[in-house]
Amino acid sequence: MRTWLLTGATTVLATAAALAMVSSPPKPLGEWKIADGTANVSIRSCGGNLCGYVSWAKESAAPLGREVLIDMKPNGHSWFGTAVNVVNGEQYTAHMSLEGAATLKVEGCIIGGMICGGQEWSRVR
Repeated sequence: MRTWLLTGATTVLATAAALAMVSSPPKPLGEWKIADGTANVSIRSCGGNLCGYVSWAKESAAPLGREVLIDMKPNGHSWFGTAVNVVNGEQYTAHMSLEGAATLKVEGCIIGGMICGGQEWSRVR
């Protein structure tokens, strides 16, 4: 009977671990080059969410350390939060999702999501 209980408990734990891995999509943590190549953004955990900071920029394209992805919350295989345009400081409703291991699609929207623009960023490391 002890063997049966131990085997049952092990099966339940293994199943729970497998479900947790399936329900948790890969996070786009790391260094990303923005579409025009003028800056890199470092995406890292901030609390239970993700945030992105300018980690490298050509000349004075963007101030280093500037937060450009704010409080990106997971929702399925995507993250939703706020993006900042470093050129003019405007904030947008943002959405990002991995398009494979080396491409991150980042979108910013205005007017309640009626007008959106996006870029594909490339993984640096």
